[in-house]
Amino acid sequence: MKTVFISDEQPIYKANLHCHSTFSDGRRTPAQLKELYQAEGYSIVAYTDHEVLVDHPELNDENFLAMLGIEVGANRQDDPRSWRTNATFHINFFPRKSGQDTMPCFNPKKVKFGKMFEELRQSQKYIGTPDYQATYSNIQDLIDRYYNEGFLVQINHPTWSVQTTADYTGLKHVFAMELYNHGCWVEGWEEDNSHVWDDLLRQGMHIFGTACDDNHNGHPQDSRHWDSFGGFTMIQAKALTQEAVTEALEYGNFYASTGPLFHNITLEDNTLKVHCSPVDKIYITGQYRSAKVAYPEPGQNTLSEATFDLSGFFPGYARVTIVDQFGKQAWSQPFYNFPGNGNY
Repeated sequence: MKTVFISDEQPIYKANLHCHSTFSDGRRTPAQLKELYQAEGYSIVAYTDHEVLVDHPELNDENFLAMLGIEVGANRQDDPRSWRTNATFHINFFPRKSGQDTMPCFNPKKVKFGKMFEELRQSQKYIGTPDYQATYSNIQDLIDRYYNEGFLVQINHPTWSVQTTADYTGLKHVFAMELYNHGCWVEGWEEDNSHVWDDLLRQGMHIFGTACDDNHNGHPQDSRHWDSFGGFTMIQAKALTQEAVTEALEYGNFYASTGPLFHNITLEDNTLKVHCSPVDKIYITGQYRSAKVAYPEPGQNTLSEATFDLSGFFPGYARVTIVDQFGKQAWSQPFYNFPGNGNY
């Protein structure tokens, strides 16, 4: 049986799944961000402002999806200063349905002060009492509340959050984690989290990986601190809608990148074929010590395809990484020796 993981014969959309606007601590309005990202070839921006779930349907058109989302923070202690001194969870939640802007829980005290933010506090729709405290001790309860109301759950920037894999182990209903966070990277954090990903996969978590900007745009575009256009997720969705995009995310029909592109990834009878943009290296890693790698032929600077025998990888999982000549990477989702990728 032949399984196609990525195909350039199907629609694929470039997305930033972690973005902050003037509705929280970003410096650009949602409309300005649409213009900024569309000019760079993006079709999707998830507006994941802190602690508020704000829909921007006026920005949607046939070429652009203003994806609905929210980022929620949970400190180890109920101390607003502890995010600097202790580990913290920051989680993105994406509703599966367009217009689904009612939060499963809400704490208006966490919304920043000011006239605009006072209006946001008043306009938020939520279930339950307005005093829910999201902390380390009830993080699974927070996730469950959102998951049960139809939201996808993504864990953000584990390096910036000063976390270890023990913090994530055993969490349920998490569909993805950030493999790369550009906003953290440009501010000095080693936010390449492939080792964290493998640790969780090897412990049996079926979790996907994304690459995101987490942009706030507080620096000039020609600054090395510019935090847009560094990490992106390519999503193979049936249509450019909230429903189709979240379905594709839920089932792993996407890959993460900081530069290079996958064109096709297919698996048939334990033979994996990879086609991609010109790169310096294509390699496969998995649950066990069975890595395989392909380099350019002698006299060639790059390669764009490789074929691998995965007989030694199963049972377990395998995943593909490509690295270009500038050190930029792209990561496939893990695939297993059983049908389906979306069991989490």
